[in-house]
Amino acid sequence: MMLIGVLGASGFIGTRAVEMLHADGHDVRPIGRSLGRLEGLSDLDLDCRVANCFDRASLEAAFQDCDVVIHSVLGSPGLIRGSIAPAYQAAQRAGVRLLIYLSSAIVHTCAPAVGTTEATPPIVNQPFPAHQAKIDAEQKLWQLRSQGEVGVTIFRPGIVFGPRSRWVKELADGLIDDRAYLIDGGQGICNTVYIDNLIHGIRLALTTPAADGETFFVGDRERVTWGDFYRPFAQVLGVDLAGLPAVTVPTFSHPWPERAIYSFRNSELVQKAISMVPDQLKQQLKSAASSRASVPTPTVPSAAPPVITEMMSILQQAEYQLPWTKAEQILGYQPIVSFEQGCDRSIEWLAQIDRFQPLLESKVADPTDEDRQLS
Repeated sequence: MMLIGVLGASGFIGTRAVEMLHADGHDVRPIGRSLGRLEGLSDLDLDCRVANCFDRASLEAAFQDCDVVIHSVLGSPGLIRGSIAPAYQAAQRAGVRLLIYLSSAIVHTCAPAVGTTEATPPIVNQPFPAHQAKIDAEQKLWQLRSQGEVGVTIFRPGIVFGPRSRWVKELADGLIDDRAYLIDGGQGICNTVYIDNLIHGIRLALTTPAADGETFFVGDRERVTWGDFYRPFAQVLGVDLAGLPAVTVPTFSHPWPERAIYSFRNSELVQKAISMVPDQLKQQLKSAASSRASVPTPTVPSAAPPVITEMMSILQQAEYQLPWTKAEQILGYQPIVSFEQGCDRSIEWLAQIDRFQPLLESKVADPTDEDRQLS
């Protein structure tokens, strides 16, 4: 039995990785910024560890005796970049065999060019700093691998959805708040991967020696458009997709002052300093800042047009489904959950949230024993 460390275990992907690998019988060690952030995994009675992603020593202590570490840290560009070297160096010193890094398909932009494969060079100088940070993180990781002994495997998932996913929650909120929109009727390609399919690809990499040094796309079997993604959620929430407002994609600009402020606030140096602040103090500062904001937020009329974001406008205009042929050939990857099943399980989760329960309780069937285990 191998010991698998999951760095970023309190996040959406990290949490599900812990649950599925534990169910497989592996010894799993959740690793997070604080024990409080790992409380959601308390029922599993696992050896949870605390580590600062910028601090090699705390990471090394958390990685001790681990055969594999899954790096699933999500955050600012500074955190994305700054967590790579400490994690690899800690893995090297702790004797870890393999580091699996969760990157993203956005290194190829939100709308990958037709014909894109894992071998296609990432698109640099994107308008979104976090996307460039993922590219930089991958490059740094390969540089470290060329000089180190710890194997590296990178996954580049697209739209990862499922229970607890922000994609599901934000879509449902947008549908019932009249903020949802579809560009070109939702004909663009939505490169979905249900969360369990992604974790399945990761667990295949655990025991595939040829995975070292490789990068993989993984996805759902079906060709899913944005209209396909919206439809099952709209149906159960009583929203007619045909009634969504027609939108015109605006022209987006990136003023220098805003870019400079964002870059500084999310720099590696600033984010490292922030990581040293205890969570409790951060919450107190947020509460104090919130209480000072005495001006009420204006109510937006329901007839107001939705706010179109640059990222969503690009995502919804994608024309290409990323292939997972390489993962199939090297890892033996095949999706284990259909897109329809993934939507059903996501809707079952939504039905447990107070806001959506009145709308969904009569429309969601009792889950089967298998669904209970996987949801």
